[in-house]
Amino acid sequence: MSNVIPHNWDVPQIFRSRLGTHAGRQRVMNADGHLLVILHDVPKAEVTDRTARLFWRKPDGTWKSSGSSVTTIAALRTHVEEFSAAVDAMESRAAAAKRASDWFELLHDSAPLLRTARNMTSVLQEAREIAKTDAALIAVRDAGQDIERAVELIHGHARSGLDYSIAKNTEDNALNSQHVLESGHRLNLIAATFLPITALGTVLGMNLEHGLEHWQAPWAFWAFAAAAFLLGFIIRASLPKSSPPS
Repeated sequence: MSNVIPHNWDVPQIFRSRLGTHAGRQRVMNADGHLLVILHDVPKAEVTDRTARLFWRKPDGTWKSSGSSVTTIAALRTHVEEFSAAVDAMESRAAAAKRASDWFELLHDSAPLLRTARNMTSVLQEAREIAKTDAALIAVRDAGQDIERAVELIHGHARSGLDYSIAKNTEDNALNSQHVLESGHRLNLIAATFLPITALGTVLGMNLEHGLEHWQAPWAFWAFAAAAFLLGFIIRASLPKSSPPS
């Protein structure tokens, strides 16, 4: 069975026995002065599998890393700087976010980045406590902590932005609903006012002999019209009042 540690690395056998074909979670191993740091790459959207990178520090202070030929801590520093670039990209997205969908996508994408950065910082802190005299490792650890803090701020900002967008949309919908209710109430008032005169006009406008065609003209017309409008205002007054917006 192949091992995730490169075959040409002369690491303690305990490292190989603790690892299989997959690196697993981010962690650090220490044996006989050797330090093996296992970290994950920057998470990509819609990709659940995490690609691991291995960084091996020998007892003499030299380093080796998977995918790189440098013998210094520069490869580990570059790995951490890749997270910094991802943070800059998310900060740009946060500055341009306007809609709830923008904030949700940012919140969704920043969650795995925050989790990976937090675990990475924990591993680097543990490695720093083991290699106490490695000043370069301390600097990388500090950079990792800055990145973790930056991702936390972005994640929290995205959550606040999403909550604000949802609350604003809810308020706008409530105002629109109130406007519809008020418009409907006005229409009801108009309909109630003119309903009697409309009904009376419909009845009297029928081609039937009802005996009122020439009765007391034109005073009968104005009397019926006044009575109809009076009845309309009575019906209007009986309607419930519209409630003010809360």
